[in-house]
Amino acid sequence: MPPSKKRKAHAQNPVGIEHFFANQRKRHEAESAIGPAFIQSKPSKEKEDAAVPMDTLNVHDRDSNDKGDKVGNQSNPEQSSSSSSNSDGNAVDRSINSDKSSDQSTTMMGIMQPQAQQYTPNELPLTTDPLRFNPHEYDAIISHWPTESKTSTKRTVPYSFLTHAFATINATSSRISITNILCNMLRVLMIHTPDDVLPTLWLCSNRLGATGVELGVGPLILTRAMTAVSGGISSHKLRQLYRDHGDWGDVAYKIKATIRTIAFSKNPRPLRAREVFHQLRHGLTSVKGKGAVDQKTHIIQRLLLATQTAEEARYLIRTCVGNLRTGAVEKSVLLALARACVLIHDGNSKPDALKHAEDVLKECYAQCPDWDRLIPWLQECGWDLERIFEKCGITVGVPLRPMLGQITRRMTDVFAKLTDRDFVCECKYDGQRAQIHMDEQGHVKLYSRHLEDMTDKYPDVVHMLPDIRKADVGSFIIDGEIVAINEKGTILPFQTLSNRERKNVTIAGIKVQVCVMAFDLMYLNGESLLRMSFRERRGRLRDHFVPKQGVFDFAEGIEAHGVPEDQEKVYAFFDKSVREGNEGMMVKVLDPPPSGVQQPLSTYEPDKRVESWLKVKKDYLEGVGDSLDLVPIGAWYGNGRKAGWYSPVLLACFNPENDTFESVCKCMSGFSDEFYRNMKQFYSGDRILEHARHDYVTDLVPDVWFDATEVWEIKGADITISPVHKGALGRIDPDRGLSLRFPRYLRTRTDKTIYEATTSEQLSDFFLAQNGNGT
Repeated sequence: MPPSKKRKAHAQNPVGIEHFFANQRKRHEAESAIGPAFIQSKPSKEKEDAAVPMDTLNVHDRDSNDKGDKVGNQSNPEQSSSSSSNSDGNAVDRSINSDKSSDQSTTMMGIMQPQAQQYTPNELPLTTDPLRFNPHEYDAIISHWPTESKTSTKRTVPYSFLTHAFATINATSSRISITNILCNMLRVLMIHTPDDVLPTLWLCSNRLGATGVELGVGPLILTRAMTAVSGGISSHKLRQLYRDHGDWGDVAYKIKATIRTIAFSKNPRPLRAREVFHQLRHGLTSVKGKGAVDQKTHIIQRLLLATQTAEEARYLIRTCVGNLRTGAVEKSVLLALARACVLIHDGNSKPDALKHAEDVLKECYAQCPDWDRLIPWLQECGWDLERIFEKCGITVGVPLRPMLGQITRRMTDVFAKLTDRDFVCECKYDGQRAQIHMDEQGHVKLYSRHLEDMTDKYPDVVHMLPDIRKADVGSFIIDGEIVAINEKGTILPFQTLSNRERKNVTIAGIKVQVCVMAFDLMYLNGESLLRMSFRERRGRLRDHFVPKQGVFDFAEGIEAHGVPEDQEKVYAFFDKSVREGNEGMMVKVLDPPPSGVQQPLSTYEPDKRVESWLKVKKDYLEGVGDSLDLVPIGAWYGNGRKAGWYSPVLLACFNPENDTFESVCKCMSGFSDEFYRNMKQFYSGDRILEHARHDYVTDLVPDVWFDATEVWEIKGADITISPVHKGALGRIDPDRGLSLRFPRYLRTRTDKTIYEATTSEQLSDFFLAQNGNGT
């Protein structure tokens, strides 16, 4: 088993509850042999207390030759336990490679299908190959889902159906299997309860809104809510459980599975997914000011009491803290939705049709990454992606995913890639990427690189915007960089900008002045400019907006041509940019490619890192081609002068394919004494874990585990193949990862989330480029 899978398997049964999970598994196996009731109006006393931990299920990778599904198979409730030896096909723990003769199946339209009677209302065979999965086979089962209200006959999806899907996803590390499970789940909802698709997608996406809805739920609220439903467990004991397991969801699971609450009525109403979404997104976020902690505690307490299984409690709490831990990353959700939209119209669709649908949805989502808009459009269009494509252009007030620059290690690569092409070199400023929106009524919104609303952080920018547009400008979307400046207008380092207040900022109280350096225009007066060339977009930016000293300006740059005669000019501009304190320069193609040439383009490509934008940083001239953005995941106690501090610190890159953090290096250079003191204070309390998180991939065991919270920019000498570290494991060497030699801390990247750290793929690309094997 690869190390990453070993880590995942270990993390799903945290130290301290293996015995508990083992007892639950034995109890479940006994129940499977007897066979719980197919449809129960009232949960049995045994089932209330014992929800089966899905991490004990034997769900295998379904990348090829998948035959059927094994999750949730149940025998008839009237069978005696003595018949269990003959019910191989009903065993939850059945291997995918077991004797196929034991599988119970039926034929419909010439396709082998599992019998619907084998499954409970919450446990459909979601791991089935989507081309073989027929949602209509389970109409009778879904008819037992709860109604929207006591007076309605319209069905709605129970939350337990979602948590069953989450747990099934959590039991596999296969990207294909995860996408298949999500696809099948969405097809069921599209057909049977289409109004549940929107809240379900938000709940699956590990967020509850397009611009980062903050629930404001911390350890105090969680401990209060769980204490109230636990029958008397103290907050101290709950915190100890959290330190043992490192996951509030696992704490909720253990409480729900082992302690009977007084929540259940005689005929309990299942908790509905729509209800969970509404209470979290609208209930929690609407609570402000005095008494907010008590009100939020009450909301979570009521939801916990309404859960009927331990899995529901686990994923409810994980949603509250913003970490589902399913491995279902955004890409998987997009692919699943695209495929579901095709397969509900044609269950035998060809791969080309599925791939086309994926491309269409990706482009739509890049321009409008907001399910609140996309899903109603899709539903209105009958889940036809071709029709929605006409609707999903960019909209003022809805941030689109920014275009990114291709990392370029050598200056000579710029001319090699852009031979005979016109391009512009612009300063790469050391600031915060900003997307600035203004509508016809003058309403302004500012969004960060990862689409968070930061309007309140920059009231001075909002105030000055009316003064920098010409009279003919109504609405616009500008892409730019916000930089800190001094009274002389000199650009200051990013660290100065990061010291600026983030909340409750008033113009009168601002201590760090900023200037907007605009470099692109994506939207103007109701018209999208994305398909225009960069030369046209750049020209319109300068034609319709006016620089204002120390407040708004255009990114400084020069135009050049990809010929040897212009190389000296480009090198000189790069040197000038670095001397002025900038990170380096961006090189951008101005015009469309010549006839017969496909790349690079000059259009604005949301959410893509393409060669029409090349990033050249000063670090490229020494050692590693680029600094790395890494996540601290642990540390050792320092010795000698560093006694009492954390040193060295274990750093990791992010693997978006597995949703894991892979160790890259141990860093102990670049830290000041003040930084050590601040780090010791920052990594304390709930940011200290007793055990590694389930998504940490490393063989090292530091003295202290950190909860992944922030991103550090790290510089090193070079990247090497390592028998110790797990960064990009399997990409360069099948058994070894990559590590960074002589790492040195540069700064904390407050503008990046942990999921925007250097990826495993980028790390391997750096290694190849460093050794002359890059493309």
